[in-house]
Amino acid sequence: MRSSGVLVSVIIPVYNNQKGLRRTLQAISNQEFDKEQFEVIVVDNGSTDSPGLVAKEFGVIFLEENSFLNSPYSARNRGLEIAKGEIICLLDTTCAPVRDWLTKAIGCFQTNKHLSLVGGGVKFDIKEGESVAKYYDSLFNIRMKAAILERNAAKTTNLFIKKEVFESIGFFPEGLRSGGDLRWTMKATKSGFKLGFCEEAMALMTPRGFGALVKKQFRVAKGQPRVWREEGTFLPNFIKRFLLFWIPPNPIAIRNEINASQNYFMHKSIIKLIVLGSLLRAVNAAGILIGLFKK
Repeated sequence: MRSSGVLVSVIIPVYNNQKGLRRTLQAISNQEFDKEQFEVIVVDNGSTDSPGLVAKEFGVIFLEENSFLNSPYSARNRGLEIAKGEIICLLDTTCAPVRDWLTKAIGCFQTNKHLSLVGGGVKFDIKEGESVAKYYDSLFNIRMKAAILERNAAKTTNLFIKKEVFESIGFFPEGLRSGGDLRWTMKATKSGFKLGFCEEAMALMTPRGFGALVKKQFRVAKGQPRVWREEGTFLPNFIKRFLLFWIPPNPIAIRNEINASQNYFMHKSIIKLIVLGSLLRAVNAAGILIGLFKK
């Protein structure tokens, strides 16, 4: 252990989500983990709703990302610059960890000593009567387990990383709006660091409404061409997305996702999910086309 005595540094970027930040910090304050063994660093990415007041309410470290890059990865980098923990946890303000979240994550590292990165489980907090956009978000976004097992990469939604990984390969690229987490974790695993999945280190995630979902889809799509080029998979991925643009979502695939989520009340909304999925495919196509011309 480092001389600071801090085992885990939890870094949370925030942008105009005071309500979400309060929910996240409340869940962290309820952890059964020894509070002397972790610190929480909130990094404001240019908010106008005063997240510093919420950070002060919970007595956590508060920073401002003042480079005006409007990038969640730059915000995380500011937190990394002062983090004292041996293990860095990257968490979003849309997440509320369960009570044994830190205990389970650290236990996973202790049990699997070869691991340098661990993605925690992400479960959407979705209820009957929510909007179709929230249904869709809960079914098709933040597939942590699939990303880890199929791509050997992970999102920064609920991700634990030994500090030595950052010391070896560096921080996130500055100024990116999306795709930086997959790019960075792929770089880490290609450098020989092992990535694993820990379902029990669970965070409950708030699904996005329609406007936020469209913005997210467009932003992520813009970053995809760059990720594909770095993976060496640009052509097959581009062709696949081009073809998908003309084909509506498969109702059988949607039904399977609903069954896997065990939120069976969504079956009544399959037609609406197909319509929304078609719209989002158009949004993705527009984002990809713009991303083709970005470095």
